[in-house]
Amino acid sequence: MKILPAVAKLSCLLALLPIAVVSCKPKEIQALLRPADALGVVLARETAKTVGTRKQVVVITADARWGPVSTAEETFNATLKKQGISIVATHASNLGDPMKLGGVGLKPADFFDAVEKFPDVGAIVSFAGVPLLRSADVARLPSHYPPVLAVATATLGIKPGVPNNRAMVARMVEANWIQLAIIDGSEQIPEQAGKVDPTQELFAQHFQILRSPKSNSP
Repeated sequence: MKILPAVAKLSCLLALLPIAVVSCKPKEIQALLRPADALGVVLARETAKTVGTRKQVVVITADARWGPVSTAEETFNATLKKQGISIVATHASNLGDPMKLGGVGLKPADFFDAVEKFPDVGAIVSFAGVPLLRSADVARLPSHYPPVLAVATATLGIKPGVPNNRAMVARMVEANWIQLAIIDGSEQIPEQAGKVDPTQELFAQHFQILRSPKSNSP
Protein backbone atom coordinates (compact mmCIF):
# COMPACT_ATOMS: atom_id res chain seq x y z
CA MET A 1 0.00 0.00 0.00
CA LYS A 2 1.39 3.42 -0.95
CA ILE A 3 1.15 5.47 2.22
CA LEU A 4 4.53 7.24 2.10
CA PRO A 5 3.31 10.56 0.59
CA ALA A 6 0.72 10.87 3.33
CA VAL A 7 3.26 9.96 6.01
CA ALA A 8 5.73 12.50 4.68
CA LYS A 9 3.05 15.16 4.82
CA LEU A 10 2.24 14.10 8.37
CA SER A 11 5.88 14.38 9.49
CA CYS A 12 6.18 17.87 8.03
CA LEU A 13 2.97 18.87 9.75
CA LEU A 14 4.20 17.61 13.10
CA ALA A 15 7.35 19.68 12.76
CA LEU A 16 5.39 22.84 11.93
CA LEU A 17 2.53 22.58 14.42
CA PRO A 18 4.45 23.78 17.52
CA ILE A 19 5.74 26.80 15.58
CA ALA A 20 2.26 27.59 14.32
CA VAL A 21 0.73 27.40 17.79
CA VAL A 22 3.40 29.62 19.39
CA SER A 23 3.13 32.25 16.66
CA CYS A 24 -0.68 32.34 16.62
CA LYS A 25 -2.83 34.69 18.66
CA PRO A 26 -5.72 33.17 20.67
CA LYS A 27 -8.28 34.10 18.01
CA GLU A 28 -6.09 32.57 15.29
CA ILE A 29 -5.76 29.34 17.31
CA GLN A 30 -9.53 29.19 17.64
CA ALA A 31 -9.81 29.60 13.86
CA LEU A 32 -7.49 26.60 13.45
CA LEU A 33 -9.63 24.53 15.78
CA ARG A 34 -13.04 25.36 14.33
CA PRO A 35 -12.84 22.89 11.40
CA ALA A 36 -11.81 20.14 13.84
CA ASP A 37 -14.78 20.97 16.06
CA ALA A 38 -17.06 20.75 13.02
CA LEU A 39 -15.50 17.38 12.17
CA GLY A 40 -16.26 16.09 15.67
CA VAL A 41 -19.87 17.25 15.56
CA VAL A 42 -20.58 15.84 12.10
CA LEU A 43 -18.90 12.54 12.95
CA ALA A 44 -21.05 12.27 16.08
CA ARG A 45 -24.17 12.91 13.99
CA GLU A 46 -23.16 10.25 11.48
CA THR A 47 -22.42 7.84 14.33
CA ALA A 48 -25.85 8.46 15.83
CA LYS A 49 -27.47 7.62 12.49
CA THR A 50 -25.39 4.47 12.19
CA VAL A 51 -25.83 2.93 15.65
CA GLY A 52 -29.61 3.00 15.65
CA THR A 53 -30.86 1.47 18.92
CA ARG A 54 -27.42 0.10 19.85
CA LYS A 55 -26.28 3.21 21.64
CA GLN A 56 -22.76 2.10 22.49
CA VAL A 57 -19.56 2.66 20.52
CA VAL A 58 -15.88 1.79 20.73
CA VAL A 59 -13.30 4.45 19.87
CA ILE A 60 -9.84 3.73 18.46
CA THR A 61 -7.36 6.57 18.86
CA ALA A 62 -3.60 7.19 18.77
CA ASP A 63 -1.57 6.57 21.91
CA ALA A 64 0.16 9.27 23.97
CA ARG A 65 3.14 9.53 21.60
CA TRP A 66 0.86 11.41 19.21
CA GLY A 67 -0.13 13.95 21.85
CA PRO A 68 -3.19 14.50 24.08
CA VAL A 69 -6.79 13.90 23.07
CA SER A 70 -7.48 15.80 19.86
CA THR A 71 -9.92 18.67 19.42
CA ALA A 72 -12.03 16.59 17.05
CA GLU A 73 -12.22 13.68 19.48
CA GLU A 74 -13.12 15.89 22.45
CA THR A 75 -15.95 17.49 20.49
CA PHE A 76 -17.09 14.10 19.20
CA ASN A 77 -17.23 12.68 22.74
CA ALA A 78 -19.22 15.64 24.09
CA THR A 79 -21.68 15.65 21.17
CA LEU A 80 -22.17 11.89 21.36
CA LYS A 81 -22.95 12.11 25.09
CA LYS A 82 -25.64 14.70 24.42
CA GLN A 83 -27.28 12.24 22.04
CA GLY A 84 -27.45 9.54 24.69
CA ILE A 85 -24.73 7.37 23.16
CA SER A 86 -21.99 5.98 25.39
CA ILE A 87 -18.37 5.09 24.65
CA VAL A 88 -17.84 1.67 26.22
CA ALA A 89 -14.11 1.52 25.47
CA THR A 90 -11.33 3.68 24.04
CA HIS A 91 -8.40 1.80 22.55
CA ALA A 92 -5.15 3.79 22.43
CA SER A 93 -3.34 2.24 19.49
CA ASN A 94 0.38 2.27 18.74
CA LEU A 95 0.39 3.83 15.27
CA GLY A 96 4.17 3.98 15.04
CA ASP A 97 6.54 6.90 15.47
CA PRO A 98 4.87 10.03 14.04
CA MET A 99 8.29 11.56 13.31
CA LYS A 100 9.51 8.70 11.11
CA LEU A 101 8.53 7.65 7.61
CA GLY A 102 6.95 4.29 7.00
CA GLY A 103 4.88 1.94 9.12
CA VAL A 104 2.51 4.61 10.41
CA GLY A 105 -1.15 3.69 10.72
CA LEU A 106 -3.76 1.51 12.41
CA LYS A 107 -2.40 -2.00 12.63
CA PRO A 108 -4.71 -4.92 11.75
CA ALA A 109 -4.16 -6.48 15.19
CA ASP A 110 -5.57 -3.43 16.96
CA PHE A 111 -8.53 -3.27 14.60
CA PHE A 112 -9.37 -6.96 15.04
CA ASP A 113 -8.98 -6.62 18.80
CA ALA A 114 -11.83 -4.09 18.83
CA VAL A 115 -13.96 -6.12 16.41
CA GLU A 116 -13.57 -9.35 18.37
CA LYS A 117 -13.99 -7.90 21.87
CA PHE A 118 -17.02 -5.75 21.04
CA PRO A 119 -19.07 -7.55 18.36
CA ASP A 120 -22.39 -6.12 19.55
CA VAL A 121 -21.70 -2.37 19.79
CA GLY A 122 -23.43 0.05 17.47
CA ALA A 123 -20.21 1.18 15.78
CA ILE A 124 -16.42 1.28 15.93
CA VAL A 125 -15.09 4.81 15.41
CA SER A 126 -11.43 5.26 14.46
CA PHE A 127 -9.56 8.55 14.86
CA ALA A 128 -6.47 6.60 13.74
CA GLY A 129 -7.37 6.34 10.07
CA VAL A 130 -8.51 3.16 8.35
CA PRO A 131 -7.05 -0.22 9.34
CA LEU A 132 -4.14 -1.20 7.10
CA LEU A 133 -5.64 -4.49 5.96
CA ARG A 134 -3.78 -6.81 3.61
CA SER A 135 -5.33 -9.67 1.66
CA ALA A 136 -4.77 -12.15 4.49
CA ASP A 137 -6.37 -9.71 6.94
CA VAL A 138 -9.44 -9.21 4.75
CA ALA A 139 -9.96 -12.97 4.77
CA ARG A 140 -10.19 -12.77 8.56
CA LEU A 141 -13.07 -10.31 8.54
CA PRO A 142 -16.17 -11.89 10.11
CA SER A 143 -19.35 -12.01 8.04
CA HIS A 144 -20.97 -9.61 10.49
CA TYR A 145 -19.22 -6.99 12.61
CA PRO A 146 -20.08 -3.47 13.84
CA PRO A 147 -20.09 -0.64 11.30
CA VAL A 148 -16.72 1.10 11.12
CA LEU A 149 -16.43 4.89 10.78
CA ALA A 150 -12.91 6.21 10.23
CA VAL A 151 -11.35 9.68 10.23
CA ALA A 152 -8.51 9.74 7.69
CA THR A 153 -7.53 13.41 7.74
CA ALA A 154 -4.14 15.14 8.08
CA THR A 155 -5.08 16.95 11.27
CA LEU A 156 -7.58 16.60 14.11
CA GLY A 157 -7.08 20.15 15.37
CA ILE A 158 -3.72 20.94 16.93
CA LYS A 159 -2.75 17.29 16.61
CA PRO A 160 -1.90 15.21 13.54
CA GLY A 161 -4.26 12.66 12.08
CA VAL A 162 -3.57 9.74 9.74
CA PRO A 163 -4.67 10.73 6.22
CA ASN A 164 -3.89 7.32 4.62
CA ASN A 165 -3.76 6.84 0.87
CA ARG A 166 -6.99 8.22 -0.60
CA ALA A 167 -7.34 5.50 -3.23
CA MET A 168 -6.89 2.83 -0.56
CA VAL A 169 -9.55 4.45 1.65
CA ALA A 170 -11.97 4.63 -1.28
CA ARG A 171 -11.43 0.94 -2.09
CA MET A 172 -12.12 -0.07 1.50
CA VAL A 173 -15.33 1.94 1.60
CA GLU A 174 -16.45 0.63 -1.80
CA ALA A 175 -15.83 -2.95 -0.65
CA ASN A 176 -17.85 -2.26 2.54
CA TRP A 177 -14.92 -3.20 4.80
CA ILE A 178 -15.57 0.15 6.46
CA GLN A 179 -18.89 1.91 6.17
CA LEU A 180 -17.84 5.56 6.28
CA ALA A 181 -14.62 7.56 6.01
CA ILE A 182 -13.97 11.26 6.45
CA ILE A 183 -11.11 12.56 4.30
CA ASP A 184 -9.57 15.95 3.54
CA GLY A 185 -11.12 18.04 0.78
CA SER A 186 -14.37 19.88 0.27
CA GLU A 187 -17.82 18.93 -0.93
CA GLN A 188 -20.93 20.61 -2.21
CA ILE A 189 -23.82 20.89 0.25
CA PRO A 190 -27.21 20.28 -1.43
CA GLU A 191 -29.30 23.43 -1.46
CA GLN A 192 -32.12 23.27 1.05
CA ALA A 193 -34.88 25.66 1.95
CA GLY A 194 -34.49 27.37 5.30
CA LYS A 195 -31.51 28.15 7.51
CA VAL A 196 -28.11 26.73 6.56
CA ASP A 197 -26.40 24.63 9.25
CA PRO A 198 -23.13 26.56 9.89
CA THR A 199 -21.40 23.50 11.36
CA GLN A 200 -22.22 21.37 8.33
CA GLU A 201 -21.18 24.21 6.04
CA LEU A 202 -17.81 24.61 7.79
CA PHE A 203 -17.26 20.85 7.68
CA ALA A 204 -17.96 20.79 3.94
CA GLN A 205 -15.33 23.48 3.34
CA HIS A 206 -12.59 21.22 4.74
CA PHE A 207 -13.71 17.59 4.57
CA GLN A 208 -15.53 14.99 2.48
CA ILE A 209 -17.49 11.91 3.49
CA LEU A 210 -17.08 8.62 1.63
CA ARG A 211 -19.95 6.19 2.23
CA SER A 212 -20.22 2.51 1.52
CA PRO A 213 -22.82 1.63 -1.16
CA LYS A 214 -24.40 -0.65 1.47
CA SER A 215 -24.55 2.06 4.13
CA ASN A 216 -27.98 2.79 5.55
CA SER A 217 -27.08 6.40 6.22
CA PRO A 218 -28.58 8.92 3.76
